[in-house]
Amino acid sequence: METVLKVMFSIQGLFWGTCLIILIYLIFRRISIKKTEDFEDRNN
Repeated sequence: METVLKVMFSIQGLFWGTCLIILIYLIFRRISIKKTEDFEDRNN
């Protein structure tokens, strides 16, 4: 029973770690896009 819990917690930790990495990547990507964006390039 302990091994099942360890596997479940490791899968959950892997999931949250992956989500955190993706979130950090998207934040840095948005910052780099914002630096190169001109006012005329916006789609407003």
